[in-house]
Amino acid sequence: MLVHVGILPEDRKKVPEKVGILQAENLWISYNEAIKKRGTNLREERIMKKKMLASVLALTTVLSTTAGVPLGAKADEDPYEVVMVIPTLGAEPSGLLDVENALNEVVEPELGVKVTLYPISYFDLTSQQNLMITSGDKLDLAITMFTGVGTWVSKGAFLELDDLYAQYGADIEKAEERAMAGGYYNGKLYAIPSEEKQARSYGFYARKDIVEELGFTFDEDKVYTLEDLEKLFAAYKEKYGDGYYCVSGTASNVDWYSYINEVDNLGSSNSTGVLAGAGLDDDLTVQNMYALDSYKEYADTMYAWAQAGYYSPDAATNTDAGTVQIQSGYYLGGFNSTETDMTANLSRDCGYEMTKIELVPAYAETSMYQSTMWSIPSTCENPEKTFEFLNYLYADNGLANLLTNGLEGVSYQVVEKGEKSGQEVVRYADGIDAANSPYTMPLHVFGDKLNVAVYEPMTLDYYTMATEFNENLPADRVSKTLGFVFNGESVATEVSAIDTVVAQYAGIIAAGAQDPAEVLPKFLEDLNAAGIDKVVAEKQTQLDAWLAEQAG
Repeated sequence: MLVHVGILPEDRKKVPEKVGILQAENLWISYNEAIKKRGTNLREERIMKKKMLASVLALTTVLSTTAGVPLGAKADEDPYEVVMVIPTLGAEPSGLLDVENALNEVVEPELGVKVTLYPISYFDLTSQQNLMITSGDKLDLAITMFTGVGTWVSKGAFLELDDLYAQYGADIEKAEERAMAGGYYNGKLYAIPSEEKQARSYGFYARKDIVEELGFTFDEDKVYTLEDLEKLFAAYKEKYGDGYYCVSGTASNVDWYSYINEVDNLGSSNSTGVLAGAGLDDDLTVQNMYALDSYKEYADTMYAWAQAGYYSPDAATNTDAGTVQIQSGYYLGGFNSTETDMTANLSRDCGYEMTKIELVPAYAETSMYQSTMWSIPSTCENPEKTFEFLNYLYADNGLANLLTNGLEGVSYQVVEKGEKSGQEVVRYADGIDAANSPYTMPLHVFGDKLNVAVYEPMTLDYYTMATEFNENLPADRVSKTLGFVFNGESVATEVSAIDTVVAQYAGIIAAGAQDPAEVLPKFLEDLNAAGIDKVVAEKQTQLDAWLAEQAG
């Protein structure tokens, strides 16, 4: 009798027919030899393993059919494999498979799914996921970060989730509240946000040891100005000199404007039309952000910083993560959002205790909830099981913490635990730090983040503070356009052209690499040629219609 051949080499002994053994054996030999020749990249290994598995299963089916004996296990009795993207910064975590195994020990018996964690660099997320979906590679949970879902939906890449959310989304609904606004497009739900904060503030984080050494004190409950920040920069540069820089980060990929100004992108992944006052006042006029006086002031400031040596000479092209740059010891700090847990998270990831210098107080607008969102590709074979698993990550079951922090005793150790809440404060395990941790996710993207342990020096008070932060956000700090998401399909050609122009100029300006008096007019000229006025007008038309509908 010929039975089902499993994926592990030891399962070969389950094949009693000599022909079956020999042929399956040859497949596994091919697989193992290929692994030896190619190396041990986990992602590639999994792809190869799945291809070999498919060949083995196909072979087994043929042999079974020929012998007139049914397979030992029915396909519908097997757990459904959920392939879930894991965004990484830097190298693939060495402990990824251990985390995956621990995850499956819970979800396989509980939900009937088996999860494969598929690591992709943060910088390659869009291109790699698009390639997987268009080529038909298995992918069940895709992640979008700071991009929204409009482009994906227009290509038919993502499934509508309204019905699945209604049926399986109880834990998601409980956790996300206001943040769910970010997942809608054309009135349909296509993505599930992973946000514990119902608003966002912005500013700068600096190494605390250097701040104190230079004689500065920053109150984390106070809002500061760029002038206050520049005083710190000047003192740092005077003290440390050449080879030391004030601002870390990948200026080639971001625009620091929104870190020092209130702005509402109106549910877009780019700044093709914004509300300069973030929708917090009565002026709901859509404008070209790059033509604003405040953007020119920002460009002039960035250039002045570069001239003063606050940026490294390669700031416009450096793709190292800001945390990695700070780890080197040659950078003072970097821009970031400044919510409750960021100080501890960045202290852990940078390898230095950091201090917060808030520049923009907390406010809420739709695109804030699009920073991390999970979607189900249209190629998913079992959306129901996939969504059931996704919802399970938002429950209070330790899985979001596992995927964020890894294994207790391996990557981290518990310092304090709430008696009733079960919430935890942790530190790195003995002998482990940010540089050698087998598993750490600087990008906190999983489930309900209020179910994730916080690192020292945060305390259990964090959870209360975060909850109060969400509940007590003043009404006048919520955009009047919260929930509006721009549909750019009618101007897709223009939006694509604008994105190309922005990619060409925004990083240069953010890094102060060229004189704004020369580069900004060229930037605006190219934006006009790309059709930004048309996009701004279309966004205004859609916003006005949405506002009228809300008014009733």
